[in-house]
Amino acid sequence: MKIEVTHVIKADPQVISLVSAFLGALGAPSQDIKIADAVELTKTTTPTADTKKETSTKATKRTYLFHEESGTVLEVNKGEELAKHLEQGLVEISKAEYDRIQAEKQVRIDKAKEQTEIKSVVDEAQEDAENKGVKDHGITIEMVRAEATKLTAKGRQADFKAILTSFDAEKLSSVPEEKYPELLAAIKEAVGEE
Repeated sequence: MKIEVTHVIKADPQVISLVSAFLGALGAPSQDIKIADAVELTKTTTPTADTKKETSTKATKRTYLFHEESGTVLEVNKGEELAKHLEQGLVEISKAEYDRIQAEKQVRIDKAKEQTEIKSVVDEAQEDAENKGVKDHGITIEMVRAEATKLTAKGRQADFKAILTSFDAEKLSSVPEEKYPELLAAIKEAVGEE
C-alpha cells in the first residue's frame, strides 16, 4: 500500500502517534509510513497486486477544477470525491480564475440569448409582413389621409367614397396597407396632381 500525503499541518506528537496507529489499523505496513511533524489529512491508495481496493480522495476544502481541452470548470465542495476528476485531466485553479471563467461563460450565454431574441423578433416581423402581404413601399396611412383631405376639401367627398368603394372599403382604415400605393395614386389622379 502506498500512502501519499497531500495536505500537512503541524501536529502534537500524540496526534502523530494516533494517526500512525490509525493507518496501521488500515493495514499499511509501518515501514512505508514516515510521519515526522505532519498529519495526513487526505489519503489515496494505489491498488497493488495484493490489494484491489481503492480508497477515495475527498476534497478538504471547496476546490475549483478546470479541463483545458473542453474549457469545462467544476466546483467540488468539501468532502466530495476529487480523485475521479483529477484522473480525467482536470487541474486545480484558484477561485479568482474560476470566477473569471464563469463570468466569460455567462457573457457568451447572454450574447447568444440576445442574438436569438433579435433573430426571433426579425423573423416574426418578416413572417408578419409576408402574411399581410406588406411590401416595403414606404407609404403610410397618414400620407394617404393627407391626399384624401385635399380631395374632400375641394368638396369632392363623393369622389373619395367612390375611390374607397373601388378598393372594397367603406373607410380609409379598412383599406389593406399593401394597397396604399394604388389608393394614393387614385386619390392624386382625382385631385389632379399625378
